[in-house]
Amino acid sequence: MNRKAFLKKGALSGGALLSVPTILVGQDRTNISAEEIKEFVRVGHGDLEKTKAMVEKTPVIVNCVHQWKRGDFETAVGGACHVGNRPIADLLISKGARLDIFNYAFLGYTDFVIKIVTEYPSLLKSPGPHGFTLLHHAKVGKQAVLEEWLLEKGLSETKIEVYG
Repeated sequence: MNRKAFLKKGALSGGALLSVPTILVGQDRTNISAEEIKEFVRVGHGDLEKTKAMVEKTPVIVNCVHQWKRGDFETAVGGACHVGNRPIADLLISKGARLDIFNYAFLGYTDFVIKIVTEYPSLLKSPGPHGFTLLHHAKVGKQAVLEEWLLEKGLSETKIEVYG
């Protein structure tokens, strides 16, 4: 094969390789609307069947975040956790939902929460969605050991009013 034919063939196959990820991942590249995200986060608090249907229809919605008020960000898994809805939390986690320290407090990852709060003490009074604290999440998750530890560390509030 001569140089010219080699370069031409390489350029064609290289272009084809660049299009493969788009073809494989492809699907719909349109953004999810703010209203769809708001609805997903809302139903993620308590409607298992609708949450399941929305995730099946649009799998990437599982990690979308809605801002209720200035600075008050929430995911569907965050909503499920702060209202104590373990079945929805488990569903969303099984679909790849990202977790935060408040979710871990609800789910009972006591050693992890204690370790990270010990390393970063400012997290003790950090507000979660709607201002709900780690103590709130430990209580609704029925995590007595973590609840006791948080109280010993001086966290007595279950909600901190910071979003306005």
